[in-house]
Amino acid sequence: MRNLTKAVALSAVAGLMLTACASGADEPADTAEPTTGGDTAATSEFEAKDPIVIGYSVYDLQNPYWQSYAAGVQAGAEAAGVEAVVVDQKSDQQQQVSGSLDLINQDISGLIVTPVQPTALPSTIDAAHEAKIPVVIADIGTAGDYDAYIQSNNANGGALAAEYVIEQLGDVPGPHKVGVIELHAGSVVGEERVAEFVSILGANDNFEIVSSLDGNDTVDGGFAAAQDMLSANPDLEVIYAANDDSAIGAQRAMETAGKSVADGFILIGFDGADGALDLIEQGLMSATVAQDPYGQGVKAVETVLALLNGEDAGYDDAGTKTIFFPVEIVTADNLADFRASRAAQD
Repeated sequence: MRNLTKAVALSAVAGLMLTACASGADEPADTAEPTTGGDTAATSEFEAKDPIVIGYSVYDLQNPYWQSYAAGVQAGAEAAGVEAVVVDQKSDQQQQVSGSLDLINQDISGLIVTPVQPTALPSTIDAAHEAKIPVVIADIGTAGDYDAYIQSNNANGGALAAEYVIEQLGDVPGPHKVGVIELHAGSVVGEERVAEFVSILGANDNFEIVSSLDGNDTVDGGFAAAQDMLSANPDLEVIYAANDDSAIGAQRAMETAGKSVADGFILIGFDGADGALDLIEQGLMSATVAQDPYGQGVKAVETVLALLNGEDAGYDDAGTKTIFFPVEIVTADNLADFRASRAAQD
């Protein structure tokens, strides 16, 4: 019968949010755009076995972001009275393919996958559907005939960052010079985060985007990008980085250039990582757009169960079967409340 392995113990996961997936740091450069291939939920008959067990094939539990996501999956399963089995694929594509198939062969009722390489998904999805198992993709990217895709609302995050800049400087005569630190080339989530930010500020005559550079998703890359844009534009007033590691690097470059948030410079990151939250608390960073991997894990379980029950999965974009999970902007004003809410997830 089943020989189900319980998920590894997860410690200090709540509120831990690194640049992981959502930052695009681990996202393959050739991540596939979401494709549907057909309306699986409507044409396939899924089977809720007894007992209901949901498998989660997780990218890498060494990363706190995925630890928090897995904790959300476990919490969602417990709340629903079902079992969750979490299998760590350790950033290994081949291990994920074989590990996902092993879960399918254990008679699970639903499969959640955070893909190491989205292009490897179709064979796993086909095998799951053959066994009447719905497949929910948990971030990173998609390919194949999946049943739902859950990701942070990255475009809205870019909009929140732009609105924050306008709120701070919109009434001050400009134009104010703005620099953007992008994620690595080909990062879909990075493009989404930057495009909306640029679109909103670009439509405002009081702001001028004078530089947009690749920060390679890292602290060192963010430092180099910010150093270049500050050197070329000594009167730069704003830096928006598409992940927190790049923003942390940018802060170090600002310090070298004699710029500081205390003097009115605006520095915004994206992820809600602990390092960024610490800088906000210290008055060295203005804001970060925070994701919620724990909440996404809970939502992934809810989505699997809805599909099993033949219910509406609640797609925000039915064409790509995508569910956008909310993000929020964290500043010094709401930092304490944000940290308290994350601590409550533990």
